[in-house]
Amino acid sequence: MQTVITKRELQVPVDVLIRVADVLLENDITNSITGTDEEDGYITVEVEYEKEQRDAIHEAEDIISDYHENEEDEDEDEEDEDED
Repeated sequence: MQTVITKRELQVPVDVLIRVADVLLENDITNSITGTDEEDGYITVEVEYEKEQRDAIHEAEDIISDYHENEEDEDEDEEDEDED
């Protein structure tokens, strides 16, 4: 049976890069940096993984998602303060 490799790009904010990298390294997920966006502060990482490694990819995506949610909450708090 042939192993299916899935490729995906992750837009990883610089602030959580180390946490995402730890997940990828701990799970032996093949990855490479394919781009950067200095203005928005993220790095594009291409990952290649097998079905058994999906949970690790989901964990990395959750780290990124949580970061964005926290960032949005902080932006809303700043807007509320500006209105006062």
